[in-house]
Amino acid sequence: MDPNNIIASPRDPKFFDVTGAQFSWNSTSIKLAEECLYKYNLKVLQGWAPNNKNVHLKFGGWYASALESFHHYVAKGMDREEAIIEVITTLMEETWEYEYDDNDQVIPESGTPWQSDHNTKTRENLIRTVVWYLDQFKDDPTATVILSDGSPAVEHTFLLPADDGIVFSGHLDRLVTYTGKIFVQDQKTTGSTITPRYFEGFSPDTQMSLYTFAGKAIFNEPVKGVIIDAAQIAVGFTRFERGFTFRSDDQLDEWYDHTLAHIGRARRATLDNHFPMTRTSCSNYGGCEFHHICSRAPSVREQFLKADFVKGKAWL
Repeated sequence: MDPNNIIASPRDPKFFDVTGAQFSWNSTSIKLAEECLYKYNLKVLQGWAPNNKNVHLKFGGWYASALESFHHYVAKGMDREEAIIEVITTLMEETWEYEYDDNDQVIPESGTPWQSDHNTKTRENLIRTVVWYLDQFKDDPTATVILSDGSPAVEHTFLLPADDGIVFSGHLDRLVTYTGKIFVQDQKTTGSTITPRYFEGFSPDTQMSLYTFAGKAIFNEPVKGVIIDAAQIAVGFTRFERGFTFRSDDQLDEWYDHTLAHIGRARRATLDNHFPMTRTSCSNYGGCEFHHICSRAPSVREQFLKADFVKGKAWL
């Protein structure tokens, strides 16, 4: 399927077909379809999001972007120290909250540093974590894969056609070689102590399966799985651990079949406009953000959504 040939729909035509059903799926929307169709409807189809962007998403996004850029610069031949200066300078600019004039233009020399309401995921800790990561892995044995066209396999956004008119989408941070094998590399941050159990949680895991599947299909390389570089963010320190999650061909085949089944169920729910709750998921992962909404009578849920969330464009 060519996404450019999809006819426009009430939702974003890059992701939804003329019926309003989603055809382009990333790991986040797949996980939501697996977790609870009612939550999938609220977040993806209706576009409800918290009033303030989650501090964890901001911190993680800036962190991953800085490291992606570093690996891209080095793979293209930039001196390592120059690359560090470049990414830290950019990071400091991105985490500065400028003031804007009436024409929505930045007012030079205005604003303040980004202020976090979290005790560990702060601007200072973000910059420290990037610097310490690059120092920790200064002699990292991983090497960025260079593609046949000479470009480094870094910061690769993909649209991968699957069966039944479905497209898998996402973003691969980096494809690397490690001990003669090829892996996707991904960055994670956590406030918890990193133990072997932490890495065990990524198998099975939809995001890591999709990354491995996409890496094999897009680059035509024998990708073994994902290297996960995890950073424990604390008030006075950041600690790093590296873990691996592997995927065999038959595991990926199983993931693919199960994922298309979940997607098919979500698409049928969209066409029927019927999204049953999965109540056993309400308390998972520290509790669903919509738990207090779903606990209300259906007739008043819209009022509570409007009080605690903002309604944006369909899709995440």
